[in-house]
Amino acid sequence: MEFIEKEGLSVPEAVFAAARALGIDEKDAQVQVLSAPGARRVKVRVAPKGVELPPVENAAPAPGVARSAAPSVEPPAAERVQRPSDYVPVVSQRKAPDATQAARAAGDLEQLLKAMGTPGTVEIKERAGNVVLNVVAPEHENLLIGRRGQTAEALQTLVNEFMFRREGDGELFVAVDVADYHGRQEMRLIEKAKALAEQVLKEGGQVSMGQLSSAERRVVHLTLKAMEGVESFSVGQGSVKKLVIQKKG
Repeated sequence: MEFIEKEGLSVPEAVFAAARALGIDEKDAQVQVLSAPGARRVKVRVAPKGVELPPVENAAPAPGVARSAAPSVEPPAAERVQRPSDYVPVVSQRKAPDATQAARAAGDLEQLLKAMGTPGTVEIKERAGNVVLNVVAPEHENLLIGRRGQTAEALQTLVNEFMFRREGDGELFVAVDVADYHGRQEMRLIEKAKALAEQVLKEGGQVSMGQLSSAERRVVHLTLKAMEGVESFSVGQGSVKKLVIQKKG
């Protein structure tokens, strides 16, 4: 098979599934986005580098392909978002388990995977100050990731509940990932936040990263906290909010 077509709720999700099916890394893939901009589900065509893909008319640009005209970083005055004067980004501090507690949590997760009929091994990693239990299960990874990582998040909830009941400490937290799916998503988010922050520093004004989950906002706030001259804030209600980056002052 020279190329494969996959659908997902986002381009990264669809590309990830296609790359896994082809047995290649995402960085070694070339991508065509087949769905129209704004479509509810995204369809992509993916092939290894060097494979000639058929042309697609009116296709949306693939990730990493520049559009013919970049949007202005400065929105019209009527659309500019005002940062509340008393706003403070809430970046929760999570308590990481020690090595013994993390090993027991990894054992819980492996037992859970076996009971689900999707056995795999669990690696213990550290990422962004969190202990991460990364599942390696080549035959079941797409299923265990789920739509936009929802199955992995459900596993995370269960493992943390098991850990709380055993350890008696509700502040302990481990993140659960599958095939480094969330790790790759996080790195893309960090790269995008840094690029937009650099753009704002050069051009001024503000730019939105769109609607992000609380976990995604946490990553961006922590990333930009280390950058001089920029600030980030969120607006909206509920767990998904719009995140805005702007130049300080």
